[in-house]
Amino acid sequence: MKPNQQPKVKQMAEKAIASDLITGTDAEETRVETPYGEMTLWIRPLSWVDRQKALTKFVSLSADGEGNMAPKIDFGGYWKFVLTTCIERTEPALTTKQLLNIRPEVGAAIQAVLPSFEDLMAGMAGASGPLE
Repeated sequence: MKPNQQPKVKQMAEKAIASDLITGTDAEETRVETPYGEMTLWIRPLSWVDRQKALTKFVSLSADGEGNMAPKIDFGGYWKFVLTTCIERTEPALTTKQLLNIRPEVGAAIQAVLPSFEDLMAGMAGASGPLE
């Protein structure tokens, strides 16, 4: 070490708290105004594993004529996954089958409070898969 050089001090990172490391499991009550009146949704956040699973539900890879892999995105598959994974219950009460058959204008109101495709992809940017 040179005479005027200070020794390097290792900075200790603050210890994490378990609750900071996991996604909450409690669904959050959210009210949505639809053209037909107010609807209440209980929405749970997507975990890291949910995000990984989502990709298998709506993204597939296929080879083009030159053998290059190209992604094919099924947006209907994305919204089906989000509706069935994130929404725990609704008021008025809807079954999963009914939820998957909502009117387009109701879907437009609901999608504003659910994770968007862009949010999911932004969360995946730079992340590696579980087997990498």
